Amino acid sequence: MTTASTTSSARPQLRLLDLEVDPTEGHYRFCTPDAHFKYVTINTDVFPLLTMCAEAYLLPLLPPFPSGDWNTGRIAKDITSGQPCFTSVKKEDLPTIATWHPRLVNYLDLRIDEELRIKVYEATDTLTDAPVIAKYARFPSEIAFLAAETRAYAWIEGTGIGPKFLGHITEEDRAIGILLERVVGARHARPEDLALCRRSLARLHALGVKHGDVNRHNFLVLGRRAVLIDFEAAERCEDALVLGLEMEGLEAALRDTTHAGGMLIS
Repeated sequence: MTTASTTSSARPQLRLLDLEVDPTEGHYRFCTPDAHFKYVTINTDVFPLLTMCAEAYLLPLLPPFPSGDWNTGRIAKDITSGQPCFTSVKKEDLPTIATWHPRLVNYLDLRIDEELRIKVYEATDTLTDAPVIAKYARFPSEIAFLAAETRAYAWIEGTGIGPKFLGHITEEDRAIGILLERVVGARHARPEDLALCRRSLARLHALGVKHGDVNRHNFLVLGRRAVLIDFEAAERCEDALVLGLEMEGLEAALRDTTHAGGMLIS
């Protein structure tokens, strides 16, 4: 279960930004009043499942956050009292994304408006008041996917194959995501857009790049052009046979009526 960034009214000084709960533990991303980010794991035997998944229920029950310079911690039951407590906190060297664009945008300068799907949000850049697409790693384990996509946008920079790359999203001293142009008025590709999509995919292949996830949701049609998105699986490829197979599969991908790879466009 996941939640997009929100602000708690129960404990207004502590913001719960993201959460994910599995059968054994819950993972949480917080921002403290002094703008530090904390990644906290909570054992699932500490609170009822509904409490673990609901910000309004969870925040009032959390033990006080320890002071000091730390970014990861764990909450479990105290072995004597049975009450929730921090059993460990430490400062970890969290993974980061290699940056190539000159603009670095602080996560706290974004207003997250709507979750489109996991790791993908419609947002507003409060420094420019511009609508944007924010893609960021909610947890350190997701960094690798965003790092791969970040590299792909460097390969296609200035070509118009994908949305404009607007900058890197940072959290304190590390990069955790990317900021992209929101392609306003676009729709997902349909079978009748095959020629447009072939043209865009061919331009990508001409750069020696395989997309790796060709489906109708990953082409946004705007007028007489198709914009490619979602480059998490993209890789350098000079093998004409491999690129040809990706192109050959395009027509079937556009005819696929499932929601695989789907992303909401409003």
